[in-house]
Amino acid sequence: MPSDTAIPHQHHPQVVRRNFICHCLEGGLYMGGVAFLQPETVMPKMVEQLGGRSAIIAIMPAILPAAFAMAGLFVSPLVERLTNFKLWVMSFGLLQRLPYLITGLVLWFWQDAGPWLLPLVVLTPVVSGLIGGVGAVAWMEMVTRMVPERVRAAGWAARYITQACIGMVAGAVIHQVLTHAPGQRGYAMLHLITFGFLLLSWLSQSFMRELPESHPYHPPHSGNYWSYLRSLPGLLGEQPQLLKLIAARFTGMGYLMVVSFLTLHALHTTGRPAADVGIFVSIQYISTILGSMLAAWMGYHKGGKMLLILSRIICITLCVWASLTHSFGGFSAAFFILGFGQFLDKVGDLTLAAELCPPERRSTLQAVLGFCNVWALMLATSLGGVIYSLSGSFYLVACLAAVMSAISILILRGIPEPRARQV
Repeated sequence: MPSDTAIPHQHHPQVVRRNFICHCLEGGLYMGGVAFLQPETVMPKMVEQLGGRSAIIAIMPAILPAAFAMAGLFVSPLVERLTNFKLWVMSFGLLQRLPYLITGLVLWFWQDAGPWLLPLVVLTPVVSGLIGGVGAVAWMEMVTRMVPERVRAAGWAARYITQACIGMVAGAVIHQVLTHAPGQRGYAMLHLITFGFLLLSWLSQSFMRELPESHPYHPPHSGNYWSYLRSLPGLLGEQPQLLKLIAARFTGMGYLMVVSFLTLHALHTTGRPAADVGIFVSIQYISTILGSMLAAWMGYHKGGKMLLILSRIICITLCVWASLTHSFGGFSAAFFILGFGQFLDKVGDLTLAAELCPPERRSTLQAVLGFCNVWALMLATSLGGVIYSLSGSFYLVACLAAVMSAISILILRGIPEPRARQV
């Protein structure tokens, strides 16, 4: 029996098709643009060159998603009362893209930035993420209504494939920019290129058409905001599978724990120049296409749980491989494994989280999950940073990431696949 949220989609196949295409373009162009400032590869090396400490380097891959998730919890009561989401999403979507333009222009024209350069570069994704987080809950609800359940995994995968195609080109561009314009001028160019793609992403979203919810949830207007906050622990406690997902997310942060120091470890071990991070970016996105294609197929037939378990197995493989290799070719293979597994993880997580949340409280529960994920992101990456700072050993960080991935697999095995309950 089809779910209530599927009913509107069945009556508007042409609108759903257009929304699906625009949804894929919006995400692919946005994430493809961010690839020019790749948080996992480019930003750690950039921060190191600017004098950033290990603790800052460690959190760079997590800082944008953490900032995104922070604001959602505080706006979800308002979002739950919205009947249309597009205006909200488009307005905050434009604002979240502007920090990259501002930073690019400042870096280009203010050549004597000096000590301001590091905080300016680090705060750009933070500010963008915090603004984007205000619109993220509404965006997730809008997309969930627009894209039918059975093709959601394919939609996420198509976005990542588009990102990967742009990312492969981005790697070559990064290599050329940092070779011929190292330092501040090169960073300015990368920020401006990123903004150009983000603007195209925003424009593609403008063509999406909202469909009404068949049975919208209207929360009671009684009580104040603090009453709402006090109700959240009880609401989350009623969803034991979501509590398991939170634990699986925290222990599944192995990719983000290891990736910042993987870039530095690879360059230091092989003695290659900083511009070669562009090669790693291209290789990573080549594997993303294969990972996303597998994620689309498995997500359609098996759901998100199997994708997450497989991604954890690949993370363990990555940690072992990166600890044993010493050649540039070996590290290139490590980044190939990274891209493949990381995007299985992203597609699986998005799919499983959306299907575990009851439709009538999906906005609030997604916001709570996002807020919990902030602490998972920051704690896991900071733990990796502390270990690396105290020991200077990439191998200890990789060992911890592998152990946590194994624990995450055990937790995921205890979560029933939502698709099985609908059969």
